[in-house]
Amino acid sequence: MRRALPWLAAALLLGCAGTPRAPVIAGLEVDLTRVTDWVASGRIGIVVPGSGGSGTFVWRQRDDWTDLSVRGPLGAGGLQIETDGVALRVTDANGERLDAEAARGLIRSRLGADLPLAQLRYWMLGLPAPGADAEVRVQAEAPVRRIEQSGWSVAYEQFVTAKGWSVPARLTASSGPLRVKAIVDHWQLQPDAGPADRSLRP
Repeated sequence: MRRALPWLAAALLLGCAGTPRAPVIAGLEVDLTRVTDWVASGRIGIVVPGSGGSGTFVWRQRDDWTDLSVRGPLGAGGLQIETDGVALRVTDANGERLDAEAARGLIRSRLGADLPLAQLRYWMLGLPAPGADAEVRVQAEAPVRRIEQSGWSVAYEQFVTAKGWSVPARLTASSGPLRVKAIVDHWQLQPDAGPADRSLRP
């Protein structure tokens, strides 16, 4: 029974927000020249072969630098993952810091797969990453957008509007048997991130 608990926790997260109505994408597609600094926070569920779990995350993006704090699904306490898409540093709940291949090895041991470091911050904004072939599909019903890139499939079930931009509220990224579900409860964009041609409230 105890071994089944992580699966149950992940399953509860996947369905915790209920079945969304057929969503409509409002707002503009994110302009990366205007949206460079942002914070997203919410809940995360991970299913990997033989395990799984749920927890919370805070994602801080500053230009190319990603600072992702995850608590719950990747082991006791949590992990802090920092990367610019190439370099990688991971700090565990005990303050132990790993860099480069040691950090990748730790994530690989927890997830059973490598993280697509260069693509993550673009996918989080609902965009394909530049520099790699991608297939993007858009439809009226959920998932309203799907990105297939670098061996990953990212399905977006719902978008919300932040400062006039359309940003994901619910998304699922999968590669092989690995499945990661994120529900973004709060988006925070830098004050001047809104479209330049109109005045918009946050």
